[in-house]
Amino acid sequence: MRKLKVHENGSYLMYDDGSPFFYMGDTAWELFDRLSREEAEYYFSVRAKQGFNVIQCSLFGSLNYTLDACNKYGRKCLKEPYEDLVFDTDGPNSYWDFVDWCIQCGQKYGLYFAIIPMWNYRYNSPDNTIFTGYEAGYTYGKFLGERYRDYENIIWMHGGDVRVSGHMHPIFQGLADGIHDGEGDMEHRHLATFHPGGLSTSVGQLGGDKDYVDFHSSQSSHTVNSYHPYRFFDEMKGTGKPFLDTEPQYEDHVANYIRIFKRFDETDVRRNAYECVLAGACGHTYGNPIICFFIYELNETNGFGDAGDLTGPGWMDALYHPGAESLKHLVKLRLSRPYFDFRPAQEMVLNSDDDLLFGHIAAGRGDKYAFIYTPYGREIQVDCSCLDGEFIRASWFNPRTGEETVICDISPRKAVFVPETRGQGQDWVLILEADRHEWNMEEQEWEKADKN
Repeated sequence: MRKLKVHENGSYLMYDDGSPFFYMGDTAWELFDRLSREEAEYYFSVRAKQGFNVIQCSLFGSLNYTLDACNKYGRKCLKEPYEDLVFDTDGPNSYWDFVDWCIQCGQKYGLYFAIIPMWNYRYNSPDNTIFTGYEAGYTYGKFLGERYRDYENIIWMHGGDVRVSGHMHPIFQGLADGIHDGEGDMEHRHLATFHPGGLSTSVGQLGGDKDYVDFHSSQSSHTVNSYHPYRFFDEMKGTGKPFLDTEPQYEDHVANYIRIFKRFDETDVRRNAYECVLAGACGHTYGNPIICFFIYELNETNGFGDAGDLTGPGWMDALYHPGAESLKHLVKLRLSRPYFDFRPAQEMVLNSDDDLLFGHIAAGRGDKYAFIYTPYGREIQVDCSCLDGEFIRASWFNPRTGEETVICDISPRKAVFVPETRGQGQDWVLILEADRHEWNMEEQEWEKADKN
């Protein structure tokens, strides 16, 4: 697999050969604790076919709050006494042998793993006497860096739904320094980010200058306050680093963890994704509580009490829910035109607002094209004159099917476009392209990069 780097413009990620890498993540926090090898490979195969290329997962689990927690094969992360920080790597099906196997298996499917070293309760628990301070973080980080230095499909994701208080900074720095020293030379370094607590960003939790954060992350989370997740990007813009939302509203999750509230669906998934990407994100993340905790049985809640967000048909069925199936079309769209010159372009939209009833009309553009998203099929009033060309070709892109249909060619001017359908779930993307014939050859090159 190809290593990942930050593009020189500081806005996007790329492969080490210079071709674009669009981060399309799925959330699988409990992967290493809940699945067998056969189940894990099935999960990888499905997500790869659906266009996902990053799996977000956590070491030491995110639901079992004890160090006695075992993986599917009955093995623990650490040997007793736990205070000695001796990692159980003995023999096949050890905890760490299984982690190795998953990362290697994922390579067959072109998957990268954004790995959280520890979930938040390891830092927050008053009973935690093991993972405290710089030295413990460094010991663990060096173990990770040395063990995974030769794997190219790893992204380190520090944090883990955590709100940082003063005593936590040393352990995060220790983890980062340990990983850095364990990996050694630049050839073996991996990109890293930070997964913050709900309704916050990595910049808000750490500041924007931590050298162990290569790209920033927000968690717009699962509440009625998390509509329009691009609002969290303001904190991350201007840091000179890429950013994305690594935990938006999950499909099938109830709002605010209250059973009687709205359950987020595929329309929320797509709206979040398109608004974020058009606001300049370097990718996006999907989540479903049935999958990220790998729920097998109806009403299995795994410690979430009566919140109601973890009820469903089982994770294998949930893999095919419509929100997950539709995001491959966003990947296709984003990679279909010149990639690295893309930027937010809200100034093009003349009737945009943030009204939940009518929906925010979001816009982004490259030098010769623009994408404008309307979540409920609302008409789009747009100023095409900022696209420099003799004519503008307009097309509709259907986020539900991936189909693209040419509408007309117009002169560069103000215009109104009305989608074919409107209402709940009837989202559309207006594509505007200036003098397309001038960059057809360049487009073909990006199509080749997409196939690779």
